Amino acid sequence: MKKTLFLLPIIAVTSLGMSGCNKSNKKARITYGTLVDSEVTEIEYGALSAKMAKKENLLISVYQDTQAGQACGCWRDFKATLNSYVKEYHTKIYIIARSQFSKDDETFGLTLLDGSETTSPTFALMKNGKKTNEYIYGNDNKPMFTKLKDLRTAITKIARDPQYMLIDQDFLNKSLYEDKVDKAVVHYIWNFCPDCNDCFPNVLLPYSEKNVFNTLVWVIDLGIPGILLTDDGQFVGTGATTYVEFLEKYKLSKNGDKKFGYDRGFVPTTQVWSKGELVDATVYFNDEIKLVDGEYKVTRSFYSEDRKANLSYTDEVLQGRSIPSEEVTASNEGGDVTYSWNAEAARKVHQPLLEAFLDKYVK
Repeated sequence: MKKTLFLLPIIAVTSLGMSGCNKSNKKARITYGTLVDSEVTEIEYGALSAKMAKKENLLISVYQDTQAGQACGCWRDFKATLNSYVKEYHTKIYIIARSQFSKDDETFGLTLLDGSETTSPTFALMKNGKKTNEYIYGNDNKPMFTKLKDLRTAITKIARDPQYMLIDQDFLNKSLYEDKVDKAVVHYIWNFCPDCNDCFPNVLLPYSEKNVFNTLVWVIDLGIPGILLTDDGQFVGTGATTYVEFLEKYKLSKNGDKKFGYDRGFVPTTQVWSKGELVDATVYFNDEIKLVDGEYKVTRSFYSEDRKANLSYTDEVLQGRSIPSEEVTASNEGGDVTYSWNAEAARKVHQPLLEAFLDKYVK
């Protein structure tokens, strides 16, 4: 460190108090783990802000990206310890440069040290969009910044391990089609999909907080280059060959699987695979609503009469269901009127279906 300015009683800071974290049900459940990363993930302020808006629970370190901060052994040693933690415990950990925060930016409760006065990094747990626990590098807590076992002890006092594990396409392909693992539960999303952004904070996160999984859920984001984006990050559209082929290969679409594939394929979809075969699935939202003889109807749904016999977790049929007019929103794009089921109302129907699926396959 450059100075000993922060060898203070705030070395470990929490708005909850450490005594409040003794019982496991009081600890935050880290949202994401990783089965493909072996080191920390650097993010920019915009990405952190988006994660806080989604109320992700995560671990993050703010480091000094001044010349002195980069040269300081305290950050070098801590980053190496964080990388070891990611590799050993498959937990997603983020780092962000102090310079990413502008003067008027929301800090989410993080302590932003002055890089001209110290090279000390900080380490924090973010829960529900704000900091709940924070550590600042200092002599009294140096072991957790330099030794893996001490960092593990510090984290497990305030947080529980993640149950949603981020993967990539290479991992998915190898696991399902080459290794043909005995069991895999896979959740497919886009990072910019409205239905996905409703499902995760409102259904999946609360479910993970309340339940201990016997089977971890793999999460793959399709909003990446090679599937839904070009190499320079441009959206290619849902009709792009790369996306259509992915949906077919992994059996999200009807062309990929007649039994569990749904129409052209939608996200969020969650599947169960066993030894190279798709054995069950669920689709959140993505029902088609039309006005039929003055009444709003679900005219297309994953939960159809034809598919009911294939689903082991429910006998619910949504296709053909009438929807109250107050639950429907009409949109006019280019003269064509389309209808959608309001998220809050649709969630009341779809949340129990997804939870029933998870009850059967992950608990």
